[in-house]
Order: sequence, then structure tokens, then C-alpha cells
Amino acid sequence: MSSIGTGYDLSANQFSPDGRVFQVEYAMKAVENSSTAIAIRCRDGVIFAVEKLITSKLHESGTGHRIFNVDKHVGMAVAGVLADARQVVKIAREEAADYRAVFGSPIPLKYLVERVAGYIHLYTLYSAYRPFGCSILLSSYEHGKPGLYMIDPSGVFYGYWGCAIGKAKQNAQTEIEKLKVTDYDCKEAVNVAAKIIHIIHDEVKDKSFELEMSWVGEASGGQHEIVPKAMIQEAEDLAKKAMEEDSDSDEEL
Repeated sequence: MSSIGTGYDLSANQFSPDGRVFQVEYAMKAVENSSTAIAIRCRDGVIFAVEKLITSKLHESGTGHRIFNVDKHVGMAVAGVLADARQVVKIAREEAADYRAVFGSPIPLKYLVERVAGYIHLYTLYSAYRPFGCSILLSSYEHGKPGLYMIDPSGVFYGYWGCAIGKAKQNAQTEIEKLKVTDYDCKEAVNVAAKIIHIIHDEVKDKSFELEMSWVGEASGGQHEIVPKAMIQEAEDLAKKAMEEDSDSDEEL
């Protein structure tokens, strides 16, 4: 960032001479310093898995959620500044509620994504505001088809079959790209997603974490729900066992 300190990073509405908006880049850096969240769009739904880092021995399990319900059929996973993400969740819920009140039906995911992305982008246009320091994943299951989108701090959004955001984004994305996601159903994808989170977790810098998972699809009756604890525990046990076996085989070589 050659223009840092030259006055081009003081406002979100100012471009640097080389066409960059540093405030937006700083927001993206905040996301990269956050715990990792991944999403896998399989043949009958979407799986969210979040590496919720534990920074204190006094941490109470089940608090500081990074997965939220937006509507009955829409879920959201976040990475970055959690306070910023909660504001985005609030806006998404209001959009979903307004649509249901006016049209009497659940909000289509594509429309919700466009509205939320527009709201996030608005905060990159004025010097009185700063960009949201979070990226979000949105998923749904509509008319028998799963949907998955990612929105970054600039307000840009894309549709994905598999996506990762946060600290270990690149490593997680590499692991997801190895998969043929349409071969999996939701129950199988739970084990795959848990294994990816354990693979990309940095045990040196981040000693402990809590795995948070949710799904929306046939397995949940078309509603976004938290994956049952017993299933998450089973998936984590399988992931740890597989990693130990891989480690033993590497030592033999």
C-alpha cells in the first residue's frame, strides 16, 4: 500500500492516484484477521461451518455466534468484526420481514442479497461513514434448489458452489475446490466441512476453537437450522481420526 500516509486512506469516498479505496481494503484486512467460515452448496442444501476462536479459558460455550437466522429459509455466516456483522444481520432481517409483509411470501435469496449488498456498498460512498469490516455468506433452499452467495465489504457479491471467508480463506478454498460438491448430500457434507475446518485451523497461533455448524435443505425441511450437537461431535471425531491417520502415514514415509 504505497499511498498509506499520503492522505488517501483517510476517507472512504476518496480514490488514490492508482484507483484504490484504502478504507475498503482495510475492511477486507479486518475480515482476513477473523476466524474462518466456509459454506458448501451440495445437491440437496447448503452447509455452513465456522471456526469460532476461543481467546479465553473463561469463555462460555455457545456464545458469540457467527451463524444467524435471517428468515426461516435463509441463513447467514459471518467473518470479520462481529459488531459490524450484527448490524448487517439486522438489516437483512428487516428486508426479509418487509418483503413477507408486503408480498405475503418468503423473500427470494437473490433479491435479499442485492438489497443487503446495496446497503453495504452505501457505506463506502460517504466520508462520514466507514465500510463494514465483515464479509457474509447467505444461503437458502427455495423450490427444491439450494442457493449460496458471498458479499464482501465493498458490496460486491457472487454466487458460489463452495466459498470461504476469514483468516484461512485461501487454504479452505483450496480444500473445497478438491471436492465435487454435487456428489454430497447435506449429512455427508457435515463431515466434509468439519474436516476442512480442522485441517485449516492453525494450532500454533490459535490453540482452541469451537466448531459452529448449520444447514438448510432437505435434511432440515427447507429451514435454516443449527446442525444437531451429536452430529457435529461425530463429524469432529471423524475429522480428528482422519487427520491422525494422515499424520501417521506421513511419518512412515
